Amino acid sequence: MPLQILIISDNESFTTYLGELLQRAGHAPRSVAQEKEAFPAIRRQKPDLIILALEASKIPPLAIEHRVQTPSGPRSVPVIVISEVLRLEAELLQVFDFIGKPLDVKRLLDDVAAVALRKAVPPQDQELDARLAAAFSRHILSHSGLHFDRRNQPALTRGLLKRMAALRLTDFKEYLQYLREHGEDRHELQKLLQFLTVGETYFYRYPAHFEVLKERFAALSASTAPIRIWSAGCSTGEEPYTIAMALMEALPDWRQRDIRIIATDINNRSLKRAREGVYSPWSMRITTPEQSARYFRRVGESFLIRDEVKQLVQFSHLNLSVPCREPVCDELRDLDAVFCRNVLIYFTPETAAGMLERFAAALKPAGLLFLGHSETLLQRGLELELRRKERSFYYVKSGSGTPGTARPALPQPVDEGDSLTEEQLRLAAAWLSEQKPWVGDAEPHPADSADSPDGPALPSPLPSPVGRGREPQPPPGSEAAPKAPVSSEAAPHAPAPDGDLLEAARELFDREEFDPALELLELLLQRTPDLPDALVLKGFILAGKGKLEQALVTSERVLALNDLLPEGYFLKGVLLDAADRLDEAAREYRKALLLDHDFIMPRFHMGRLHLRQGRIAEGTREIRNSIRILSRCDDHETVPFSGGLTRAVCMLQLQNTLARVA
Repeated sequence: MPLQILIISDNESFTTYLGELLQRAGHAPRSVAQEKEAFPAIRRQKPDLIILALEASKIPPLAIEHRVQTPSGPRSVPVIVISEVLRLEAELLQVFDFIGKPLDVKRLLDDVAAVALRKAVPPQDQELDARLAAAFSRHILSHSGLHFDRRNQPALTRGLLKRMAALRLTDFKEYLQYLREHGEDRHELQKLLQFLTVGETYFYRYPAHFEVLKERFAALSASTAPIRIWSAGCSTGEEPYTIAMALMEALPDWRQRDIRIIATDINNRSLKRAREGVYSPWSMRITTPEQSARYFRRVGESFLIRDEVKQLVQFSHLNLSVPCREPVCDELRDLDAVFCRNVLIYFTPETAAGMLERFAAALKPAGLLFLGHSETLLQRGLELELRRKERSFYYVKSGSGTPGTARPALPQPVDEGDSLTEEQLRLAAAWLSEQKPWVGDAEPHPADSADSPDGPALPSPLPSPVGRGREPQPPPGSEAAPKAPVSSEAAPHAPAPDGDLLEAARELFDREEFDPALELLELLLQRTPDLPDALVLKGFILAGKGKLEQALVTSERVLALNDLLPEGYFLKGVLLDAADRLDEAAREYRKALLLDHDFIMPRFHMGRLHLRQGRIAEGTREIRNSIRILSRCDDHETVPFSGGLTRAVCMLQLQNTLARVA
């Protein structure tokens, strides 16, 4: 079937060559020379295929990537990119194909023929059955070492559907065959992994870890030894740059020292962003104004890492699950510290155990190992001792150790079938009542987190289920401070009231200790199954772990119990939004706003949804209304369901969003 093909290129001779080639193949090509002419031409001509020829010096690649993915652009039209800039292939993951120069004519004509056959975009809500999920998991495990078990199946499904949409393949079996055939020659496995290994992170996440690092090097300030730290699974660079900042604060003479932070990741696209060092306000959400001013340069709505921070970090591609043969491997020895936070969740227990042995071997005696708070050491044979800092933990390499010296027991993975006893629940509530809330002028630093939930980040950041309208708790010792629970002697097995358990779960969630929060909620719901507030909280935690279907079922249950709960409609709207069911999401946001006109986050989400669908006037109106409502709040007040953002940071995001469309 002949296709209507639009060629976008300002290289006249190459455009003529492509046009003749496509005409001989029986198609109807047309061309435009400039990007500004392209999008009006797309709306007029409604082509079946776009061929975009990119010259290295002509069109900013990130702008093109945005254009080919934006809903107001040609999202439903397949795009083939031809360029001599080969690094763009790792960035343009939504295009049908990327072909380097010199042009592979057969591949281009094969692509055009495939587009003629693949007319439909796969529905994004289709299910991946267990047999095919296992087949994909085996293939990915054998070729990359990454492990996607049943727990991670929603994340795997989302990644597969994104690549299938780009390739216009509607059947999982067909895509599995394509992956097997073109995993290497067309880099399809690497393209898929870009969607499976991206974890949400931000600067100064797990602040206690960086305090430990600063204390260690401040105490060793007299030493002139080289400093080597490995950030394993560095994602988009927030972690290694924060390590650099911590060292700069701990060592006034850092410029005269030999410091190198070695940052590695399997995701080339993330590494490119890390090297660029350009970040949005979302990555800065707990960074203090002083830190922002010292380590970043503000350009418009972006924050650029200063060169003095950049020079301390080197980025390299590395797959942690395979034997290390890359040039960077020679540097991964005699390390002062290793950060590998929320990376082990992507691997089998056996592979993760091998990685931990490798980290321990790479450390100097007394070297530090930092893991994510959802991860623990998988075995006791390593020479690593558990230490605690505030509500965080880390490990110290003990060297050969002293015979007969008792070593602290290392934490073991929690069996998901285990549950807390009533006594443990009472102790948890007592411990939480003793914790001092953050008080100060700077942004609060959540102490703990479950960085990068069990799967990739959702398309939009999921809000934290902080109780709407919750009042801040006064410090212990003040007249209004809550009283500590009675001693165990007085009430050895007194069960914690439901309200206390719910508040304890909220406190854990606010500190991003998602697994303990979920465990408390499960125990609470065993005792009181029909508690809507607890179910809302559970729904957001499940969503953050990538378990969108379970979260959606939970939201339906919430609304069946209380159909006047705005939070329930907002939860359902966020889940539908993440699944690209935009019209349904909009309806749920409207219901939340009908019940609570001043509920900021559904209004903000509604505005962003309008903008994504090209309804600029409606989107602008909702963003302005959000700003108007938010202006009545105190600067340091946390905005409910915003992911822990203060009013000031949330206001900045709203103003930046408005500036882009105003």
